[in-house]
Amino acid sequence: MKTYVYVLYYLKLLVNKAANAIYQGINPYLDIKKYSEEALKQIQWHRNLSDDWYVKDDKIVNDSGVTIKEVEHRINRGEISIGSLCYDGDKHDDVRNLFVKLIDELFFSNYGECLEVEKKLYLSTQVLLKKLQDDISEDFEAILHVARHHIKNFFKNTSAHNQQELEKITGINMTLSLNDEGKLLFNNKHLHRFLALTKFELNINLEQEYSTFENYSLISDIQCVYVDLAIEISKVEEDIVKYLHSALHRFPLKYYRDANAFAVMFQSNAMIILEDNLHVNLYHKYVEQMEKSNASFRIDIKPIDSLLQDMLSILNHTIDYNVHALFVKLNKHLNGDLKSLIGFFLYLFNIEKFRNHDIIKSIKEKGDDLEENKILSNTYDLFMIEKNDINIAEIKFKIFVKNKFDFNVDDKKVRSLEKKLYDIYQNKHLVEAFNLIAYQILIKRIVKDYAYFVEVLKRTSYRYQPLFKKVIDVFLVRRDEHILTIPRKKYDKLVKDYIKIKDNSNFHFNILGGNQNITNSLSRLKRQMNKIKIMIKILMCLNDEMTTLKDVSRLTPGEKERNKKAIIFYSYLIREFKDDWFH
Repeated sequence: MKTYVYVLYYLKLLVNKAANAIYQGINPYLDIKKYSEEALKQIQWHRNLSDDWYVKDDKIVNDSGVTIKEVEHRINRGEISIGSLCYDGDKHDDVRNLFVKLIDELFFSNYGECLEVEKKLYLSTQVLLKKLQDDISEDFEAILHVARHHIKNFFKNTSAHNQQELEKITGINMTLSLNDEGKLLFNNKHLHRFLALTKFELNINLEQEYSTFENYSLISDIQCVYVDLAIEISKVEEDIVKYLHSALHRFPLKYYRDANAFAVMFQSNAMIILEDNLHVNLYHKYVEQMEKSNASFRIDIKPIDSLLQDMLSILNHTIDYNVHALFVKLNKHLNGDLKSLIGFFLYLFNIEKFRNHDIIKSIKEKGDDLEENKILSNTYDLFMIEKNDINIAEIKFKIFVKNKFDFNVDDKKVRSLEKKLYDIYQNKHLVEAFNLIAYQILIKRIVKDYAYFVEVLKRTSYRYQPLFKKVIDVFLVRRDEHILTIPRKKYDKLVKDYIKIKDNSNFHFNILGGNQNITNSLSRLKRQMNKIKIMIKILMCLNDEMTTLKDVSRLTPGEKERNKKAIIFYSYLIREFKDDWFH
C-alpha cells in the first residue's frame, strides 16, 4: 500500500509540473502572448500556406450554410451544446473534452467483447496445436516401434553386466541433445567422453548379418516423415507470428497496446499495484474468511476507495494534458479545435480501413484454402469483425457530427481536413500521441468499472446492515460506513463480477511470446520434433559404427573398444528410449 501511495504521489507531481508548464506556456486557453514572435510567424506561415493550398474555412460549410469557423464560435459561446463537461467542472461544452468522450464511446464501450473474441481465437489455436502435438506423438511412437523392431531383428539382448552399466549411466539424469554441428551429445559430452569410464562386455551378438541397406532405407523413411512434419510446424509457427499475433494491432485495442511503453511506464506500474491491492482485498481475503467460516464477508473498503479515486484523479490530469498537447499539434495545421477533431477522426478511420484491407488481402493471397488452415481462417474472421467494427464506429461518428454540427463528413470540402494531416511531415507522431491518450482512456474505463463494483458492494452491504446500531438498547450510534458486511451467498455472486472486470483488463494476454499456453504448446511440438531428429541421428550413428565393425583391421585397440561400446550403447538407446532423456 505504501508503495502504491508513493507511486501515485510521484505521478501526481509529474503530471502537475507538466500541466503547469503547458498551461503557463502554450495553452491557447490562457496566455498565447508567451509565444515568441518568431514562433508565431512560423505557425501563421504554415496556416497561410495550408489555406492557399487547401479549402479555406469559409468554403467548409454545413448543410445549413454555416461555416466551420462560425460553428466553432457558437460552441465557444455556448450556443451549441455538445454535452461535454470536463472532469473538474471547469470547462463546459469543450471540444477537447468531447474528443475524450468520443474515444471512450466509439472505441472502448465494448472493450470486453473485443477481448473475448481474441481469446476465442487463441483458444482455438491451442486446440489446433494440441491436435498437432498428438499427431506428432503418434508418428514418433510408430517410428520408435519400427526402430525397435529393427534392433530386435539384428541384435540379441545385452548381457546382464552391460545392462547394469547401461542403466547406471542412462538414468533419468541423462540428456540427449544435438550441438550446432548436428553431433549427438550425452549430458553435453561427446560419446567417447561419456563412455570413457564405463566397462562393457564387448561381445556383439547378432541374430543375422546386419543390413546397412535396410538401415539406410529405414532412416530415409523417418527423414521423410520428419521433413513433412517440420514443414507443417514451420507453416503453423509462421502463421502464428504473422497473423495470429497481428490481433495485437486490431481496432480498437491496438491503440492501448501500441502506446509507447516508456510513456506509460508509471501508469502501467500503478495499475499493477492497484490491481494487486484489489485482488488481495476483494478476493484473497474473501477466500481466507470463507475457509474459516460461512459467516458474512467483512471488508474495510476505505483503502480501496482511496486508491481508486487517486488513480482516477491522476488519469484525468494526464488525459487532459495529453489531449491538450495533441490539439496544439493539430492546430498548427488545421487552425481550430473542431476542425482538428473532425479531421483527425477522419484520418484515423481511413488509415485503419487501409490497414485492415491490406491484412485481409494478404490472407487471401496466401493461396491456401481458408477452410483447411484453421489459424488463417480464424484470423480472417477476426479481421472481418474488425472491418465491421471500424465501419460502425465511423458511421456513429458521422451521425454524431451531422446531428450536432450539421456537417456531412463525406463532403469533399470537409474531407480536405483529413488531407492536411496526410501531408504533415512525420505524421506518425500524431498517432503515437493518440495511442497514449487512448491507453489512458481505456485504463480510466477499467478503473471506473472497479469503482462501480465497489459502489455495488456498498449498496449491497447497506441493505443487510442498518446505518445506525443501538448501544445499551438506548443510544443510536452511526456505523462505520467503510466497514462492509455482505452475506456469503450474495458475495459469491458479486465476486464473479469482479473476476470478469479483472479478466477484461488483461490486454497483454496475446503479446508475441507472452501467451504462455501458445508458447508452451510450440515448445512441446519442437521437443517432439527434436526426439525424431535425435532418433534419426542415433540410427545413422549406429549404421556408421556397424559399417566400421565389418573391417576393424585398421583400427587401434582403443578405437576397436570405442566402436563396440558405441554399438552396444546405441542399440540400447533405441531399445529403451525414454522421454525423460529430453528436456
